[in-house]
Amino acid sequence: MSFCTNCGTNYSQEAKFCPSCGTKIISQTSNKYLTEYKEKMYKNTVMSLKKEGKSFAEQKAKEALNSLLNKKSTISAQTQSTSDVFTPKKKEVYTSSEKESNAGGFTIWTWIYVVINALLVYLGYRIDTILGTLLFSVVILLLIFLRRETPKPYNWLVKIILLLQLVYLILVLPEGILYLGWNTLLLILLFITSIMLLFKGNKN
Repeated sequence: MSFCTNCGTNYSQEAKFCPSCGTKIISQTSNKYLTEYKEKMYKNTVMSLKKEGKSFAEQKAKEALNSLLNKKSTISAQTQSTSDVFTPKKKEVYTSSEKESNAGGFTIWTWIYVVINALLVYLGYRIDTILGTLLFSVVILLLIFLRRETPKPYNWLVKIILLLQLVYLILVLPEGILYLGWNTLLLILLFITSIMLLFKGNKN
């Protein structure tokens, strides 16, 4: 005997509808086929998912391996070989003209200029004309000190200030020549040295 799934009434195996509620009766064989079909579909789905997951994992592993091999090849291409590292490098030999073009620093006229200004500070720091001259000198020495590492420390700005100092010395020297002394001699030497720096300040 079988029972209706809707109302629970007994019915015969040949009945297609429930005698009590009229619900359509599904045979056990069809239920069995339906269950087997569902199980088969589930198994197929699980198997296909396993295959796709395995292929996906294999593909990702291959991509990671290829990227790692590419990185190793680029690193080895960029790295120096051991023989290149331990091979002594040849020393660069410069001619005298190349040394002059590459070397910066101060010329002998710059040091004469510094000595003269130091003597002016020591002897005539109270005289107004000498203080005006020293003002130009301080600016010039500061600029060339900041540019001491360059091939040409006497650039256009320094040369303009040197010209202004020369003009200033031309204006104050005639008055000092009348009373010739150490300060006047130092100003004359400073005038000559400034002219030499203007033309030969960058030449070693």
